[in-house]
Parts: sequence; C-alpha cells; structure tokens
Amino acid sequence: MKTTLIATLLICLPLFAACDDGEPAGSEYNGFYQVTLSQERTSCSDQDAWTDLDIMEPYFKLAAQSFFGTPIVGWISCTGETEDTCDDETIDLMGIFVKKDGTWQQYMTTSSSGGGETICYLTYRQGIPALTESGLSITVTRWEGEITLEAGEECDPDLVDKYFDQMDCTQMEYLEATRL
Repeated sequence: MKTTLIATLLICLPLFAACDDGEPAGSEYNGFYQVTLSQERTSCSDQDAWTDLDIMEPYFKLAAQSFFGTPIVGWISCTGETEDTCDDETIDLMGIFVKKDGTWQQYMTTSSSGGGETICYLTYRQGIPALTESGLSITVTRWEGEITLEAGEECDPDLVDKYFDQMDCTQMEYLEATRL
C-alpha cells in the first residue's frame, strides 16, 4: 500500500507542478471593445494625412486562449453593444494576435505569381496592438514587393522573410477602441 501511494505521488506530483494557475499569455488584452476611430493612409510617409473610415464592425472581444498549444489572443466579432452578442465559439482567424519575435501581432503573408515563372508578388501585413488608458490601439502596416525569383525558387509566402528588404511599405491602417 505504501509503495502504491509513493508511486502515485511520484507520477502525479510533476503533473500538478506543471499546471499554471496564472493568467494565460496575452490576457492583458482580454475584454469587450467598441471601435471609436478607424483611419487609413495610402502610404507609410508621416507627411501623408490619415483618412477617416466608416466603422463597419464597431464591437469586438479579445480573449487570450490556446490554439493547438500556441498562445493567441483571439478576435471575436460581436453584433451589438453588449458582450452577450459575441460569438465566443468563433474566432476570426484573420484577426488573431500571436507572439512573434517577442511582440503580440497580427500578421499575414501572401504570394502570387505573375509575369512568367520568375516574378513573384509578395505581401506582408502586420498589426501591432498597444494598450491605452481607455482600451487599445492597433496599427496595421502593409508591405508589397515584386520579386525576381532565383533559379529553383517557387513563389511562396515563406519568401517574405528572405525578400523583406526588397518590399516597400504601401499602406497603413489605425484603429482605436475603448474597453467597455
């Protein structure tokens, strides 16, 4: 009996020790938000003015969670002014934040072929959240490039890292939201 108890403790103790009762990564962004400002500019120059945009989806919720073992901050769309209008079972994969290079961010890379087998059009879109006194802001930057492929390369989104220095910043978006 004593041997069974000791064996059970030796097996279970590391499992209990591995549990983390703390907040999940990204929980500082958890909350229900209302968009108060949405803007864009068609270049990345500080000299170009921001243009106000209509707010198409004014409410959303952010929730720290795990997606197949990877910590994410999920973007959940909401249809109204109260949190019960949010579909907590559905996260918008285009809006999730992941921690990349130590920074929470939305990012997406795309590629398309054009102009024969040697031309590849690459796009990199990155959104960086920042907590504010009233909620958060998100700055989205878009880079694009027409790349001449090396022999044996295929046009693929994974090439963004390799050719990023040949891509130009082409557009920015800015959003402010109040935590309700």
